[in-house]
Amino acid sequence: MKKDKTFDCVEMKQAIQEKHAREFAGLPDQEVADRMMRELKTSNDPVAVWYRECLTQESLAAK
Repeated sequence: MKKDKTFDCVEMKQAIQEKHAREFAGLPDQEVADRMMRELKTSNDPVAVWYRECLTQESLAAK
């Protein structure tokens, strides 16, 4: 028996990509990259937090 999904990750991914496409439409690639890096450095989103933790661990491992 098939369970009803309460969350569709493919649908979420598509929605996020569409949002970003609208947000970054017409911007030069470097501006898009700069905005994404600013968001990663300041956001409390779980992915941004994970990214910063990886950078911290990477810099500690390099010492």
